[in-house]
Amino acid sequence: MTHPVTPEISNLDQIASDQWLSLATAAHDRHHAWHTPTLANVGEGIAQLRTVVLRSADPDTRILSCHTDSRSPKVIQLTEDSRFSWHFYDRDAKIQLRAYGNAWTHQGDELARQRWQDGAWRSAQCYRTPLAPGETCTEADLDINAPVDRATGEEHFVVLACEIDQFDWLFLRVEGHRRARFLWEAGRWRGEWIAA
Repeated sequence: MTHPVTPEISNLDQIASDQWLSLATAAHDRHHAWHTPTLANVGEGIAQLRTVVLRSADPDTRILSCHTDSRSPKVIQLTEDSRFSWHFYDRDAKIQLRAYGNAWTHQGDELARQRWQDGAWRSAQCYRTPLAPGETCTEADLDINAPVDRATGEEHFVVLACEIDQFDWLFLRVEGHRRARFLWEAGRWRGEWIAA
């Protein structure tokens, strides 16, 4: 499947715009290479990485979001350090994007309720378990035999949102990689070339 790729790799403004277009597309296209990025933070003194599903990407607010369990260590850790990093890689386009920002959660509010009602409950059996993510358990505890029910699990459902204030774009090519860093300053993305 073809995705937006920067045809002109010398225009920093266009590169910034194209990355947000790709992110917005990826949030709604489960076949897009960026639909399942790696989300990272620091917890317990080490880098914590996990694959998530990109649920939204808004170029105007610069907010990326995913869904998680309120009992997840990352939710607890963000109260101590709200800086999170996102890593996206499109092998076909040869583009890597790393995005950085401050995260917060929505739980039980209008946004979380809307996401739950819009269908998060259909694939959310994990929110219905009495065990917190990462908690020690038996093999039998891992099976959830209860039917999928819109009315259960919402109490553990969280939207993790992250306002991006910096990103690093890398385009791989034989003739020499292109890399740029973008910072949100004075209401716009300011890009600069950096060595790959």
